[in-house]
Amino acid sequence: MNSKVLKWFFPGVTLVMFLTFFFALLTTYVPPNLSELLSNVTGTLSFCIMLTLVLISVRPKGVEKRLGLTHMYEIHAWMAMVLPLTLLIHVFIRWSGLENILDFDLTTASIWGYVGLLSLIVVMLTGIFVLSDTLINKSKKLLNFKANANRNMHLWLHRLAIISVIAIHFHVYNVWYLAENVAYKGLATFYTVVILGWYAVYKIGIARLPKYEIVNISKPSERIHEFKFQPVKGKRMDFDAGQYGFFRFVDSKVDSEAHPFSFASAPSEDSNTMTVMIQEDGDFTSTLDQVKVGDQLTIEGPYGDFYTEDIRDSNQPMVLYSGGIGVTPSLSVLREEVARNSNRRIIFIWGVGFENQLMYYSEFEKFAAEFPNFSHHIIFSNEEVEGFAYGFVDKDYIQSEGLEEYFQSATWHICGPPPMLNAAKKMLEDNSVPEEHVRIEEFAF
Repeated sequence: MNSKVLKWFFPGVTLVMFLTFFFALLTTYVPPNLSELLSNVTGTLSFCIMLTLVLISVRPKGVEKRLGLTHMYEIHAWMAMVLPLTLLIHVFIRWSGLENILDFDLTTASIWGYVGLLSLIVVMLTGIFVLSDTLINKSKKLLNFKANANRNMHLWLHRLAIISVIAIHFHVYNVWYLAENVAYKGLATFYTVVILGWYAVYKIGIARLPKYEIVNISKPSERIHEFKFQPVKGKRMDFDAGQYGFFRFVDSKVDSEAHPFSFASAPSEDSNTMTVMIQEDGDFTSTLDQVKVGDQLTIEGPYGDFYTEDIRDSNQPMVLYSGGIGVTPSLSVLREEVARNSNRRIIFIWGVGFENQLMYYSEFEKFAAEFPNFSHHIIFSNEEVEGFAYGFVDKDYIQSEGLEEYFQSATWHICGPPPMLNAAKKMLEDNSVPEEHVRIEEFAF
C-alpha cells in the first residue's frame, strides 16, 4: 500500500469507529437541536480519537513496517492536537459554558466524565510538550523545556490515557439517553476491550522480551558510551543496518524505562552481537557510568526504514549525512556496505560541533583507502579544526566538496538534531531532490 495512503490508516480507524457509533446513536435518539448534535458528535469523536491514540501506542508492526514509526508518531501528535478542540466543544456545550465546569452537579455520568477529562488533560500536555518533537521542533524554548523535563515522570503521567479511556467508557454507560441503546454501549465495550486488550498483550510481550548481556563498554568520545551486547540465550534478533530499538536496562542502576537508540553495528559484521552508542544528554543518560559489563537489557524492535531492502540491493550512489550523535545509523549502514564489499559510490558527510566529539576517524580513513568509491567529509560548526571545513552543511559546502551532482543521482540518508534536520530538508527541497530518494530518521518521540 502507498505510504501516502497509509498515512490515513489511523484517522480512517477513527472515522470508522465514529460512523458506527453515530449510526448506533440514531437508532434510539435523534438530537433535538444543532447544539445537542454537535455535543454528541464531538464527544463521540473525542472517544474515538482517544482509542486510536492508544492503538498507535502499541506500534502495530504491520503498519509500522510500511509507514514508519516516526510518521506514526507524527499522526499521533496531530490527532492529539485535534482532541483538545473536540473535547472543548463537547465540554462547553454540556456545561453550558466553561464557567460552569466547576459547578459540581455530580451524577454517575458526570463523575466518570470528570475523571476522564482531568486525566486526559494531563495526557495531552505530556504528549504535546514532552514526549514528541513534532509540534515543538521550531521552538528553542519548548525544546529546552523538553530536554530539562523529567521524561520518566511524564511517561507515567502519559499512561493515564488508559484511565481516561476506561473512565469515558463508563461515562458512556451512564449518559441518560444511551441507557437503552444496546448497540452504542456494545460498540463502546467492544472497541475498548479490543484496543485495551491489544495494549495489555503488547505490555505482556514487553515483559517477556529476551534478555541481552553487555559484554563490552567503551567511550569513543568524552560524552559517548558504546555498549556491545549479546543474547543471554538463543540467537540475536534480526535487524537491518540503520534501524533502532527501544532499550530497557533491567538490572542496572539506571531507570528501566524504554529509550530509542540506533544500532551502530552492521548485521553482517557479527551474527551474535550488536552495538549501540548513547550520548550523555541529561536525564537518565547522566547515569550511564553506572552501567557495567554483565548488566542485562531488553530490546523492543527493530524499527525504522533508514536503509530499506530496495536501497541495499541497488547500486545507486548513497549520501550518509549526519549531525552529532545522529551519525549512529549512518555508521551502521556504512559498516554494512563495507562488510558486503559494496562498490557503490558512498559519500559520508558528518557535521560535528567540537574536535573532541569526532569519533572513528581512523576507521573512515581505512575505508577510504580500501574502497575508492567511498569518501568522507567532516565539517565542524563550533570551532575551527586544522585540516577540516568550518561552518554548516549547505549548498555552498556541497559544491565546494564537488558533490552537487548527487542531489539528483543519490539516495540521501539523514539523521541529526531537529535544527539540522530542518536545514537539511530545506536544502534538499531547494535542490529538487526527489522525495522518494530521501530517508530521514527524526527520533521525534
